[in-house]
Amino acid sequence: MTSCRQGPPVLLLGLLCAMAPMAIDLYVPALPVIASSLETSPAAVGVTLSANVAGLAAGQLLMGSLSDVLGRRRPLLAGLLVFALASLGCALAPSLAVLTALRFLQGLAGAAGPVLGRAIARDLYSGSRLAQLFGTLSLVMGIAPVCAPVLGGGLLRVSSWHGLFVALAMAGAVLALWSVRSMPETLSPGQRTNTGPSSIFRVYGRLLSNRTFRAYTLTLGALFAILFAYIAGAAFVLQNGYGLTPTAAGAVFALVAACMVAGGAATGRLARRTTPQRILAKATTVLVLAGTGVLAAAWAGAPLPVFLIPLVVQIAAFGLAAPCCTTLAMSGQSGASGSASALLGATQFTTGALVTPLVGLGDADPALAMACVMTGAAVATAIGARIARRATAPQPLSPSQAR
Repeated sequence: MTSCRQGPPVLLLGLLCAMAPMAIDLYVPALPVIASSLETSPAAVGVTLSANVAGLAAGQLLMGSLSDVLGRRRPLLAGLLVFALASLGCALAPSLAVLTALRFLQGLAGAAGPVLGRAIARDLYSGSRLAQLFGTLSLVMGIAPVCAPVLGGGLLRVSSWHGLFVALAMAGAVLALWSVRSMPETLSPGQRTNTGPSSIFRVYGRLLSNRTFRAYTLTLGALFAILFAYIAGAAFVLQNGYGLTPTAAGAVFALVAACMVAGGAATGRLARRTTPQRILAKATTVLVLAGTGVLAAAWAGAPLPVFLIPLVVQIAAFGLAAPCCTTLAMSGQSGASGSASALLGATQFTTGALVTPLVGLGDADPALAMACVMTGAAVATAIGARIARRATAPQPLSPSQAR
């Protein structure tokens, strides 16, 4: 059922959710240039990427709990303002140490976008409408990191690496102004939690003690491991393994992003006719089967079209499953939707920080390494979804309860 309160534009919520993943990956094509400019090694510059992901994970918990205490609007506006200032500072950073610290701050503040975007959606909507909206927001969060390197490469043609961070600062400022004009307060004072650290810890403890929420949160983390493995390995697979040019690789990225969009759009349509649990069950089956196909193609050294077919199917199934998993985790958390959204986001980005190094571990073939991680994550997602479904099922009454 849709709330009667006037909500913000869906486009604004989508862009807020895209802000953090764009900040992660927009500058990836510029890493070698940054290393040269700051006179350091590529491995050292890679620390700035880890710092941003760590800031996002911590920021999810901070922003989510603050929003349950203070409401959604004030933490959101503060986060957007600090994000814009930190991005501008990154553009002016004179050293690697300063850039790393500012990237952490950028991630910490940028977490306000996705965590509060989800919380605001949960404040306003429920049921099939919430599933459809989460489908749109999950699409944006999935497409943004896939397309960000392509956009970053295009910006590098007309600007330096400093210009990438200026673009992020401008995006943060625009979203802040838009939110001032169009973002209502969706959490009334009577719905907010008590102030104080102890109440915040109690909310997180209550959420984690809820076995349904815990199961779907871990399932979502395993699901996002598929996406992060793809992001971390696809450029090396396509350019180094299959010899594609950056332009051709960008076309493949666009194809994959389009299939992810199709998966998310299918979720919105299917949510009108069936339940998120059933959609998730079908999607996880496809994830495992397609992941097995990717692994087999990588193992056999198959031609690019043979490798891409199961890969595209798996990413499309990710687009189908992610909004369902998010909806099922957030359902029933109306009293602490900000904290629930924070735990979901922190789990996703923590998974990304753990999975990304695995794709490049050792001297394994990039395609095989990526396929192994993606397939393993698909299996973990299927197992997690089954456990979560059992946790949601009504428990049989004991004889004394029946009486």
